Amino acid sequence: MSGAARNGSDVRRCGLVGAGTVGAGIARVLADLGATVVVVAPRRGGLQRAAGMLERAYESDVRRGRITALEARDRLSRMHLTASYADLAGVECVIESVVENLQTKHAVLAAVEAGVSPACIIASNTSAIPISRIAAAAAWPDRVIGAHYFWPAYRYRLVEIIPGEATSTLTLHRTQAMVDWQGKVPLIVGDCPGFFTTRILLVYLNEAIALVTEGAAIDAVDDAMEAFGWAMGPFRLMDAVGIEIFRGVYDAVSPHLGERVAYLRRLWPVLDAGHHGSRRDGAKGFYRDRDGGAVDPRIYSLIGRNGAHSPSPAELSTRPIWQMINEIGHCLAEEVVASADDADRGAALGLGWPQQGGPLAYAQQAGLDAIVETLQTWALRHGPRFLPSPPLLRAASAGTWRRPVPVA
Repeated sequence: MSGAARNGSDVRRCGLVGAGTVGAGIARVLADLGATVVVVAPRRGGLQRAAGMLERAYESDVRRGRITALEARDRLSRMHLTASYADLAGVECVIESVVENLQTKHAVLAAVEAGVSPACIIASNTSAIPISRIAAAAAWPDRVIGAHYFWPAYRYRLVEIIPGEATSTLTLHRTQAMVDWQGKVPLIVGDCPGFFTTRILLVYLNEAIALVTEGAAIDAVDDAMEAFGWAMGPFRLMDAVGIEIFRGVYDAVSPHLGERVAYLRRLWPVLDAGHHGSRRDGAKGFYRDRDGGAVDPRIYSLIGRNGAHSPSPAELSTRPIWQMINEIGHCLAEEVVASADDADRGAALGLGWPQQGGPLAYAQQAGLDAIVETLQTWALRHGPRFLPSPPLLRAASAGTWRRPVPVA
């Protein structure tokens, strides 16, 4: 591998397809580093929305004193917004950040491959669809890889890197180098539905929804999770990122995770009633406004709250957390992450896990035996989604997640 590939200097002209909230954030990361960014927004009205979003983001940075107005203009000048895939000619990497739909991603992949060189990396910012399924439609599947950025991209340091079955070693190394150059922390994860961070986030959200269907108040669940240390509770988070994104993600992961994400289906009536999230002025979500103040009472009938069992305060503060930790155990069993240290790093840097050391370190401090016993009790009461994962059972027996070092 050349020195340029090792230090990432061969990836300085980048393409980005899809300029929604996450895509625009990635464009900012690249432009802030001095890269030239070709932003393709092929959907009608996409260029105007992308331009407005980027301009407002930089205006906010100027108002807050992060950069000068001259720096903002310089960074915006590095972005070429276009509706034409032909303008991607000459880029070294294209990052696709479109909706979580396999057919849409295949169409974008075909359009990108028609205009770039065979040496160009094609990285999908998918959060859930296996890369091998996306690359199956590629003319050169060896240069297709997953690069999952987090929202907002300029704030979160982690990038999940997902090699597919056909991804070449060169593509993997160049992608790692590019992410390093961006000041991000690359985490290589296994190619499965939802990868690592999406999986553990979904079971956390699933349990929050389950609590509400049993009679808990939405703001009580959010307050309990914020008291634990999360910057936003699960419902305020879904409002902020957009409830609608979870439909495509659910479709990708539900065949693999089954009952552990089944309560996410309770979101579909919410979406069908026009509650897509309150991140934009005038939009409807779980809450009536963007600040997450008052819950919209219509949500409870839409989500199917029955009130037959009122969860205890202890359940509100632990069930989503224990389920996330248990799902990390499932990911370790499937080798989606290589180690407990990688799992803790991924949850902390990608999701903002609030406790020092990461979720597995926290679980060990909280008492692995107690967590296993509680999960087994909940499994009897609520069903098999709570059954402890084999790595969690082994960790409870050994007293640690870390594998012992062999004695020479």
